[in-house]
Amino acid sequence: MSPSILEFGEWLGDIEIVRPIVILRSAVLYEAIHQKQRVLLKVAHPGPEHKERLKRETEFLREVHFSFGSNPNLPKLLPPEAFSSLKRNADAHGKTMLRGHLLYYALFEYFEGESLRDVLTKNSQLWLRHVGWIVMRLANAVATLHSKGLFHYGLSPESLLVHFDEKSNLPHILLFDLGIVTSANGLSTDWYKDFVFPAYLAPEFIGASTIRPNYRTDVYGLGLILYELLVGEPTYPFQLRNDTEIFRLIQNSDRVQMNRIEDVKAVAEIALKAVQIQPDRRQESAQVLSRELQHFFGAIPKEKESRLPALNTTMLILAASLAATLLVLITIIVLT
Repeated sequence: MSPSILEFGEWLGDIEIVRPIVILRSAVLYEAIHQKQRVLLKVAHPGPEHKERLKRETEFLREVHFSFGSNPNLPKLLPPEAFSSLKRNADAHGKTMLRGHLLYYALFEYFEGESLRDVLTKNSQLWLRHVGWIVMRLANAVATLHSKGLFHYGLSPESLLVHFDEKSNLPHILLFDLGIVTSANGLSTDWYKDFVFPAYLAPEFIGASTIRPNYRTDVYGLGLILYELLVGEPTYPFQLRNDTEIFRLIQNSDRVQMNRIEDVKAVAEIALKAVQIQPDRRQESAQVLSRELQHFFGAIPKEKESRLPALNTTMLILAASLAATLLVLITIIVLT
Protein backbone atom coordinates (compact mmCIF):
# COMPACT_ATOMS: atom_id res chain seq x y z
CA MET A 1 0.00 0.00 0.00
CA SER A 2 1.43 3.37 -0.99
CA PRO A 3 1.36 6.17 1.59
CA SER A 4 -1.56 8.59 1.42
CA ILE A 5 -0.91 12.22 2.29
CA LEU A 6 -3.46 13.77 4.62
CA GLU A 7 -4.68 17.27 3.83
CA PHE A 8 -5.96 20.28 5.76
CA GLY A 9 -9.08 19.49 7.76
CA GLU A 10 -8.72 15.71 7.68
CA TRP A 11 -8.70 13.77 10.93
CA LEU A 12 -6.54 10.97 12.27
CA GLY A 13 -8.45 9.82 15.32
CA ASP A 14 -8.80 12.95 17.46
CA ILE A 15 -5.97 14.75 15.67
CA GLU A 16 -6.83 17.37 13.05
CA ILE A 17 -4.40 17.85 10.16
CA VAL A 18 -3.26 21.39 9.37
CA ARG A 19 -0.65 20.71 6.68
CA PRO A 20 2.06 18.26 5.65
CA ILE A 21 5.51 19.68 6.39
CA VAL A 22 7.92 17.08 5.03
CA ILE A 23 7.42 13.78 3.21
CA LEU A 24 10.17 11.31 4.12
CA ARG A 25 10.92 7.87 2.81
CA SER A 26 9.44 6.22 5.90
CA ALA A 27 6.91 8.73 7.25
CA VAL A 28 5.16 12.07 6.80
CA LEU A 29 5.56 14.95 9.26
CA TYR A 30 2.50 17.18 9.72
CA GLU A 31 1.48 20.27 11.58
CA ALA A 32 -1.67 19.27 13.45
CA ILE A 33 -4.08 20.17 16.24
CA HIS A 34 -4.56 17.87 19.23
CA GLN A 35 -6.70 18.84 22.20
CA LYS A 36 -6.73 22.46 20.94
CA GLN A 37 -2.92 22.61 20.85
CA ARG A 38 -0.61 22.79 17.86
CA VAL A 39 1.62 19.73 17.62
CA LEU A 40 3.91 17.93 15.22
CA LEU A 41 2.41 14.65 14.03
CA LYS A 42 4.51 11.93 12.43
CA VAL A 43 2.64 9.17 10.60
CA ALA A 44 4.56 6.10 9.46
CA HIS A 45 3.99 4.86 5.93
CA PRO A 46 2.13 1.54 5.79
CA GLY A 47 4.36 -1.50 6.18
CA PRO A 48 6.11 -3.30 9.04
CA GLU A 49 9.53 -1.75 8.35
CA HIS A 50 8.12 1.79 8.62
CA LYS A 51 6.18 0.91 11.76
CA GLU A 52 9.33 -0.43 13.42
CA ARG A 53 11.26 2.72 12.60
CA LEU A 54 8.62 4.91 14.19
CA LYS A 55 8.57 2.69 17.28
CA ARG A 56 12.38 2.87 17.62
CA GLU A 57 12.29 6.63 17.24
CA THR A 58 9.72 7.06 20.01
CA GLU A 59 11.56 4.60 22.26
CA PHE A 60 14.77 6.60 21.87
CA LEU A 61 13.05 9.93 22.54
CA ARG A 62 11.25 8.44 25.54
CA GLU A 63 14.64 7.39 26.91
CA VAL A 64 16.00 10.89 26.27
CA HIS A 65 12.99 12.33 28.11
CA PHE A 66 13.50 10.22 31.22
CA SER A 67 17.32 10.19 31.22
CA PHE A 68 18.38 13.65 30.04
CA GLY A 69 15.27 15.79 30.10
CA SER A 70 14.79 17.64 26.84
CA ASN A 71 17.37 18.45 24.18
CA PRO A 72 16.37 21.64 22.32
CA ASN A 73 17.61 20.18 19.03
CA LEU A 74 15.60 16.95 19.28
CA PRO A 75 11.82 16.48 19.18
CA LYS A 76 10.04 16.63 22.54
CA LEU A 77 7.82 13.58 22.69
CA LEU A 78 4.19 13.98 23.76
CA PRO A 79 1.78 11.29 25.00
CA PRO A 80 0.06 9.65 22.00
CA GLU A 81 -3.36 9.70 23.67
CA ALA A 82 -5.38 12.50 25.23
CA PHE A 83 -5.53 12.71 29.04
CA SER A 84 -2.42 10.56 29.46
CA SER A 85 1.26 11.01 30.26
CA LEU A 86 4.50 9.48 29.07
CA LYS A 87 5.50 6.36 30.97
CA ARG A 88 8.87 4.67 30.87
CA ASN A 89 7.43 1.20 30.26
CA ALA A 90 4.46 2.08 28.04
CA ASP A 91 4.27 2.57 24.28
CA ALA A 92 5.18 6.11 23.26
CA HIS A 93 3.52 5.76 19.85
CA GLY A 94 -0.15 5.62 18.97
CA LYS A 95 -2.25 3.50 16.63
CA THR A 96 -5.49 4.32 14.88
CA MET A 97 -7.57 3.14 11.93
CA LEU A 98 -7.94 5.22 8.79
CA ARG A 99 -9.72 4.05 5.65
CA GLY A 100 -9.46 0.45 6.71
CA HIS A 101 -5.76 0.54 7.57
CA LEU A 102 -4.04 0.59 10.95
CA LEU A 103 -1.61 3.52 11.05
CA TYR A 104 1.16 4.18 13.58
CA TYR A 105 1.87 7.73 14.65
CA ALA A 106 3.75 9.86 17.17
CA LEU A 107 3.09 13.31 18.62
CA PHE A 108 5.72 15.92 19.39
CA GLU A 109 5.76 19.41 20.84
CA TYR A 110 5.22 21.94 18.07
CA PHE A 111 8.27 23.51 16.44
CA GLU A 112 7.79 26.51 14.17
CA GLY A 113 9.97 25.97 11.12
CA GLU A 114 10.49 24.46 7.71
CA SER A 115 12.86 21.85 6.38
CA LEU A 116 16.39 22.96 5.65
CA ARG A 117 15.78 21.83 2.07
CA ASP A 118 12.92 24.32 1.74
CA VAL A 119 15.06 27.03 3.34
CA LEU A 120 17.82 26.42 0.80
CA THR A 121 15.33 26.39 -2.07
CA LYS A 122 14.36 29.94 -1.13
CA ASN A 123 17.89 31.11 -0.30
CA SER A 124 20.75 28.80 -1.27
CA GLN A 125 23.44 31.05 0.23
CA LEU A 126 22.75 31.64 3.90
CA TRP A 127 24.61 34.12 6.07
CA LEU A 128 27.89 32.51 7.13
CA ARG A 129 27.17 32.71 10.86
CA HIS A 130 23.82 31.02 10.32
CA VAL A 131 25.68 28.25 8.48
CA GLY A 132 28.01 27.69 11.41
CA TRP A 133 25.31 27.87 14.07
CA ILE A 134 22.98 25.47 12.23
CA VAL A 135 25.68 22.82 11.89
CA MET A 136 26.84 23.32 15.48
CA ARG A 137 23.30 22.74 16.75
CA LEU A 138 22.92 19.71 14.49
CA ALA A 139 26.22 18.30 15.76
CA ASN A 140 24.87 18.69 19.31
CA ALA A 141 21.84 16.57 18.42
CA VAL A 142 24.02 13.93 16.76
CA ALA A 143 26.31 13.84 19.81
CA THR A 144 23.26 13.04 21.96
CA LEU A 145 22.51 10.08 19.70
CA HIS A 146 26.10 8.89 19.97
CA SER A 147 26.04 9.18 23.76
CA LYS A 148 23.28 6.55 23.74
CA GLY A 149 25.24 4.27 21.41
CA LEU A 150 23.02 5.15 18.44
CA PHE A 151 23.81 6.39 14.95
CA HIS A 152 21.82 8.21 12.29
CA TYR A 153 23.76 7.42 9.11
CA GLY A 154 21.36 9.39 6.92
CA LEU A 155 21.67 13.10 7.68
CA SER A 156 20.40 15.40 4.93
CA PRO A 157 18.69 18.80 4.59
CA GLU A 158 15.40 16.89 4.66
CA SER A 159 16.26 15.59 8.16
CA LEU A 160 15.88 18.83 10.06
CA LEU A 161 13.55 21.74 10.55
CA VAL A 162 14.96 25.25 10.85
CA HIS A 163 13.45 28.34 12.44
CA PHE A 164 15.01 31.81 12.44
CA ASP A 165 13.99 33.80 15.51
CA GLU A 166 12.67 37.21 14.47
CA LYS A 167 14.04 39.04 17.51
CA SER A 168 17.46 37.46 17.98
CA ASN A 169 18.03 36.35 14.35
CA LEU A 170 19.36 33.06 15.74
CA PRO A 171 18.61 29.81 13.91
CA HIS A 172 17.05 26.95 15.85
CA ILE A 173 16.96 23.41 14.49
CA LEU A 174 15.08 20.20 15.12
CA LEU A 175 16.52 16.87 13.99
CA PHE A 176 13.21 15.09 13.52
CA ASP A 177 14.12 12.25 11.14
CA LEU A 178 15.11 9.70 13.77
CA GLY A 179 13.26 6.72 12.33
CA ILE A 180 16.45 5.28 10.87
CA VAL A 181 18.63 5.53 13.97
CA THR A 182 20.33 2.26 14.83
CA SER A 183 22.84 0.76 17.21
CA ALA A 184 26.12 -0.74 16.04
CA ASN A 185 24.69 -4.23 16.53
CA GLY A 186 21.40 -3.45 14.80
CA LEU A 187 22.89 -2.22 11.54
CA SER A 188 22.22 -5.46 9.64
CA THR A 189 18.62 -5.80 10.82
CA ASP A 190 17.30 -2.32 11.61
CA TRP A 191 18.90 -0.05 9.04
CA TYR A 192 18.42 0.08 5.27
CA LYS A 193 20.28 2.38 2.95
CA ASP A 194 17.14 2.69 0.81
CA PHE A 195 15.78 5.05 3.47
CA VAL A 196 18.63 7.50 2.82
CA PHE A 197 18.67 9.87 -0.13
CA PRO A 198 21.45 8.48 -2.39
CA ALA A 199 23.45 11.73 -2.54
CA TYR A 200 23.72 11.68 1.27
CA LEU A 201 24.82 8.07 1.66
CA ALA A 202 28.30 7.63 3.12
CA PRO A 203 30.96 5.80 1.05
CA GLU A 204 31.01 3.06 3.71
CA PHE A 205 27.62 1.88 2.43
CA ILE A 206 28.39 1.93 -1.28
CA GLY A 207 29.61 -0.96 -3.37
CA ALA A 208 31.81 -3.60 -1.79
CA SER A 209 33.23 -1.38 0.95
CA THR A 210 34.54 -3.37 3.91
CA ILE A 211 34.75 -0.35 6.22
CA ARG A 212 32.37 -0.65 9.16
CA PRO A 213 30.28 2.49 9.78
CA ASN A 214 30.91 4.29 13.07
CA TYR A 215 30.81 7.75 14.65
CA ARG A 216 32.72 9.19 11.72
CA THR A 217 29.94 8.13 9.36
CA ASP A 218 27.67 10.73 10.96
CA VAL A 219 30.56 13.21 10.82
CA TYR A 220 30.45 12.66 7.05
CA GLY A 221 26.73 13.53 7.08
CA LEU A 222 27.43 16.71 9.03
CA GLY A 223 30.18 17.53 6.55
CA LEU A 224 27.85 17.12 3.57
CA ILE A 225 25.39 19.58 5.07
CA LEU A 226 28.13 22.07 6.01
CA TYR A 227 29.62 21.75 2.51
CA GLU A 228 26.22 22.34 0.89
CA LEU A 229 25.50 25.36 3.07
CA LEU A 230 28.85 26.88 2.13
CA VAL A 231 28.73 26.38 -1.65
CA GLY A 232 24.99 26.84 -2.07
CA GLU A 233 24.25 23.50 -3.75
CA PRO A 234 24.41 19.78 -2.87
CA THR A 235 27.91 18.36 -2.45
CA TYR A 236 27.05 15.70 -5.01
CA PRO A 237 24.56 16.95 -7.63
CA PHE A 238 21.65 14.51 -7.84
CA GLN A 239 19.14 16.17 -10.14
CA LEU A 240 18.49 14.09 -13.29
CA ARG A 241 20.91 11.38 -12.10
CA ASN A 242 20.09 7.81 -11.17
CA ASP A 243 21.44 6.12 -8.04
CA THR A 244 24.31 4.42 -9.87
CA GLU A 245 25.55 7.71 -11.29
CA ILE A 246 25.35 9.38 -7.88
CA PHE A 247 27.24 6.55 -6.18
CA ARG A 248 29.98 6.81 -8.80
CA LEU A 249 30.37 10.52 -8.01
CA ILE A 250 30.69 9.72 -4.31
CA GLN A 251 33.21 6.91 -4.78
CA ASN A 252 35.34 9.17 -6.99
CA SER A 253 35.01 12.19 -4.66
CA ASP A 254 33.63 14.09 -7.64
CA ARG A 255 32.16 16.89 -5.54
CA VAL A 256 31.03 20.31 -6.67
CA GLN A 257 33.92 22.72 -6.36
CA MET A 258 34.53 24.20 -2.92
CA ASN A 259 34.38 27.88 -3.78
CA ARG A 260 34.77 29.31 -0.26
CA ILE A 261 38.52 28.83 0.23
CA GLU A 262 39.29 32.47 -0.51
CA ASP A 263 36.83 34.06 1.93
CA VAL A 264 36.42 31.46 4.72
CA LYS A 265 39.30 29.03 4.30
CA ALA A 266 39.15 27.69 7.87
CA VAL A 267 35.47 26.70 7.61
CA ALA A 268 35.90 25.31 4.11
CA GLU A 269 38.73 23.09 5.36
CA ILE A 270 36.50 21.76 8.16
CA ALA A 271 33.91 20.75 5.56
CA LEU A 272 36.51 19.23 3.23
CA LYS A 273 37.95 17.15 6.05
CA ALA A 274 34.53 15.89 7.14
CA VAL A 275 33.60 14.58 3.67
CA GLN A 276 36.76 12.58 3.08
CA ILE A 277 36.21 9.12 1.57
CA GLN A 278 38.34 7.40 4.24
CA PRO A 279 36.64 7.70 7.66
CA ASP A 280 39.94 7.89 9.56
CA ARG A 281 40.72 11.14 7.74
CA ARG A 282 37.57 12.83 9.06
CA GLN A 283 37.05 14.48 12.45
CA GLU A 284 36.88 11.91 15.24
CA SER A 285 33.34 12.79 16.33
CA ALA A 286 30.45 15.21 16.02
CA GLN A 287 31.72 16.99 19.14
CA VAL A 288 35.15 17.55 17.59
CA LEU A 289 33.60 19.01 14.43
CA SER A 290 31.42 21.28 16.55
CA ARG A 291 34.44 22.50 18.54
CA GLU A 292 36.29 23.29 15.31
CA LEU A 293 33.36 25.40 14.16
CA GLN A 294 33.09 27.07 17.55
CA HIS A 295 36.78 27.99 17.37
CA PHE A 296 35.94 30.00 14.24
CA PHE A 297 32.44 31.30 15.05
CA GLY A 298 32.57 31.42 18.83
CA ALA A 299 29.78 30.08 21.03
CA ILE A 300 26.24 30.44 19.77
CA PRO A 301 24.85 33.64 21.35
CA LYS A 302 22.22 33.20 24.04
CA GLU A 303 18.73 34.54 23.55
CA LYS A 304 18.42 38.05 24.94
CA GLU A 305 16.04 38.21 27.86
CA SER A 306 13.19 40.64 27.47
CA ARG A 307 13.63 43.89 29.40
CA LEU A 308 9.87 44.14 29.80
CA PRO A 309 8.54 43.04 33.20
CA ALA A 310 6.84 39.69 33.40
CA LEU A 311 3.05 39.61 33.07
CA ASN A 312 2.51 38.97 36.80
CA THR A 313 4.82 41.85 37.69
CA THR A 314 2.99 44.15 35.28
CA MET A 315 -0.37 43.23 36.81
CA LEU A 316 0.95 43.95 40.32
CA ILE A 317 2.28 47.35 39.22
CA LEU A 318 -1.05 48.25 37.61
CA ALA A 319 -2.97 47.09 40.67
CA ALA A 320 -0.74 49.14 42.98
CA SER A 321 -1.11 52.21 40.76
CA LEU A 322 -4.88 51.83 40.68
CA ALA A 323 -5.03 51.43 44.46
CA ALA A 324 -2.91 54.55 44.95
CA THR A 325 -5.13 56.53 42.58
CA LEU A 326 -8.29 55.40 44.40
CA LEU A 327 -6.73 56.33 47.74
CA VAL A 328 -5.97 59.85 46.49
CA LEU A 329 -9.53 60.25 45.17
CA ILE A 330 -11.05 59.04 48.43
CA THR A 331 -8.84 61.46 50.40
CA ILE A 332 -9.91 64.38 48.20
CA ILE A 333 -13.59 63.49 48.61
CA VAL A 334 -13.27 63.23 52.39
CA LEU A 335 -11.44 66.54 52.68
CA THR A 336 -14.00 68.32 50.55
